[in-house]
Formats: sequence, structure tokens, C-alpha cells
Amino acid sequence: MIKAAVFDMDGLMFDTERVGREAWNQVGENLGFGNLDAVNERCLGCNKDYCRGIFKEVFGDALTLDQVLELSAPIQQAWYREHGMPCKKGLVELLDYLRDTGRKIAMATSSDRSIAERNLDMAGLRSYFDVLVCGDMVKRSKPDPDIYLTAARLLEVLPEECIGLEDSRNGILSVHAAGMTGLLIPDLIQPDEEMKQAADQVLPDLGEVVVWLKAYDDRYSAD
Repeated sequence: MIKAAVFDMDGLMFDTERVGREAWNQVGENLGFGNLDAVNERCLGCNKDYCRGIFKEVFGDALTLDQVLELSAPIQQAWYREHGMPCKKGLVELLDYLRDTGRKIAMATSSDRSIAERNLDMAGLRSYFDVLVCGDMVKRSKPDPDIYLTAARLLEVLPEECIGLEDSRNGILSVHAAGMTGLLIPDLIQPDEEMKQAADQVLPDLGEVVVWLKAYDDRYSAD
């Protein structure tokens, strides 16, 4: 029985990855490195230490993750001040359904806790979440399962009693490795065969997760 749901944040709950990608590209262009899409894609879903290694591999000492984060932060903050926190389609409907059916809810994000709390507060959604597990709380980044296993432990449920919701390659591999039911809702990256095989279901948006859960609940109650 599904007793809990564990959400990724960027690109899954909030349309922040597009904002971040544009800010990174602006920084890359300003510093003479051009478009940073390729390195941005490799960093999706990963914590800072993992991403620092990617930057070192690609740029050596010429450009670091910390430089890009420092210079892109004000660009992103200005966007959020003007436009607010962009929630993905079906997010509130799904959170309401999970709460109404008595399920626990957690977030498992590679972002720092301060960023996760800011985003939830801007969107007015913090009260839905029983547990927040952030990138600075685990040693090993996605695609390692640590962050999802930690969420299950803090929720006091078994991993197999959870659905894990993700949009990225590293994220869905992490959910799969944790032994959760993986629901993949693609964002910037369309899934390849590896991602499809790691996912138990690929759905177009979070509203369709509600449909999927209702069908699951109907089957479970019939049994």
C-alpha cells in the first residue's frame, strides 16, 4: 500500500530549472564561456559537491560552480520577485489529494535547505510537508539512493510504501535504487530508455499523478 509520497523540487514541483538554465547561460555568455546547457543538464538533480566535480572535469580551474552560483543568484532572485514561484501544473491538486487520503509527504531535493524553504514559503506550500530532506543533509548525491532512503526513514515508512516523483535522470535513478515506485514527470529532458526503465510510470504532469493514484486506490480497495 502506498503510504507516502516523496517529491523532488526543481523541475518537478516548481518550474525553476528553466529560470536557472537561463541565468547560467547569461553568466556563461558574460564570462566568455558561451552556452552552459550541456553542463547544466549533467548537474540536474545533483548536489553541490557532485556538480563541483563536473565543473572541474569540463572547465578545469577556468570556471567553477561557485562562481556560476554566485553570479546567477541575483538574476534568478530578480525573476522570482517579479513573477513569483512558478508551480508546475497539478501540484496543488496532487498535494491536496495526498493529504485528503491520509498520506505522508516529503521533499527530497539536492538544493540547500534555505532554498527549499524559500521556495515553499513563496508558493505557500510548506504546511503540506511532513519532512524536508535537502542536499546538505546526505553524503552521497542523486543518483545514489541516500536522499530517498533518508526521507522514508524520517517519514517512518518503508521505501516500498512510497512513490518517488522525479523529472531528471539522476533523480529517477535515485528513486529506483531506493526501491520506491518511481513516477517520472519529464521537464527539460525527455526520457531515454534508461530513464524509462528506471521509472514505473511516465506521466505528462502532476495532475495525471492524481489520476494514477485514484486508479491505484480503486484497485487496492477492490482487493
